[in-house]
Amino acid sequence: MLERKYNLWSFILCLFILTLAFQALYASFNRTWQVAPPALTLWLLTVITFVTGIIGFKDKSSRSARWRSWLTVLIAFPLSAIFLLGVAINTFAREPLETAQSPDSKIIINFYTLNGGATTSISVTGIVNGPLWFKKRIYYQDHMHKVDVEWTNNHIVTINNHTLNLNKGETF
Repeated sequence: MLERKYNLWSFILCLFILTLAFQALYASFNRTWQVAPPALTLWLLTVITFVTGIIGFKDKSSRSARWRSWLTVLIAFPLSAIFLLGVAINTFAREPLETAQSPDSKIIINFYTLNGGATTSISVTGIVNGPLWFKKRIYYQDHMHKVDVEWTNNHIVTINNHTLNLNKGETF
């Protein structure tokens, strides 16, 4: 009986994590708000899903239960590796550069340098933190290792001679 619950809940958790992963990927490409929790949290959830999916193999009550277990394990394992890579990138390749705060202190932009190693150039990224763990990348520029930030007003910021109106959702 307990194995059946492990089987079903690990499958549901796997689908939930997969949905969060696709949303994070979509947000990264389209520069929208990322609602997925940090990579370390997602990695821990995928490890839990993988372990409970293996325990769910004990449920041999139906063919669909076996399929759920296999799908859970086959999806959770690669996702775990991807999120572990994300944790490594956030830990080793991204260094804090500067933090800029709007004049009314409501918007905080954290700037980081990204160094992908010998095959890529150093770049700068600017991330606005929202409520909870929500984040939005508003600025990204290759071949850059410094950032000059100047606020025009509470919602308009100039970053390396690129003006962004954050009320309109502009990004660079």
